[in-house]
Amino acid sequence: MLNAQINGIPCILFYEERVTSEKAPLGYPYMYHIRHDEDDWTCPIGIERFVCVNFFGTVFMNKPIELGLQGYMEIERFNLEGDQVKLTVDGSLFDKVLGL
Repeated sequence: MLNAQINGIPCILFYEERVTSEKAPLGYPYMYHIRHDEDDWTCPIGIERFVCVNFFGTVFMNKPIELGLQGYMEIERFNLEGDQVKLTVDGSLFDKVLGL
């Protein structure tokens, strides 16, 4: 569970974890899923009610957000609060590690 901000909105993120609404942190009753970029699983690109493919994490917000007619909100700014480490792996290194 991480404190985050998405498009300037404070939220609680469960990274790579599908949780139910029963696990909502106190004061954050609105649950959404985050979708990551097709080519970069470290890059969150949208918030939706439910994400099946390219799931990035579950997020709880203290206010409902407008998902629009398309059923999602694009993520323009994404920040994690606190001491976080971002790990990126070069594709060729990834292939060598897995022996591909």
